[in-house]
Amino acid sequence: MTAPALLRPTGAPLPAFSAVVESIPFAPEKTILSNDLALCVTDTGLMVYRAGTPVCWIVLGYHNGQQDNQPKRCDFVDVAYVRTTQRGVNLETADFFTLPEALAFVTEVFGGGA
Repeated sequence: MTAPALLRPTGAPLPAFSAVVESIPFAPEKTILSNDLALCVTDTGLMVYRAGTPVCWIVLGYHNGQQDNQPKRCDFVDVAYVRTTQRGVNLETADFFTLPEALAFVTEVFGGGA
């Protein structure tokens, strides 16, 4: 299996995903988040499954900009998921500074009762 996209070309983890690389290093096996949710590393980020059905995709996001006329890079974690509304279905995203924050959101929204 090739290194997931959550790594820099040098092979070093991007800051927001360093905990992932340390805890589930490139394993295609599922990591259980709760009784209902399982987390899998993919080539494009992380997938969360409930009863074998994917419920969201977790991926590193970043943007390069400036602050006080100095280059600045902002790393964050995006959670993409589908939400049904009165008028249809929306693709939603939620962004967080760290993976633990994103996982807390996922377990709250998608039923992470342990």
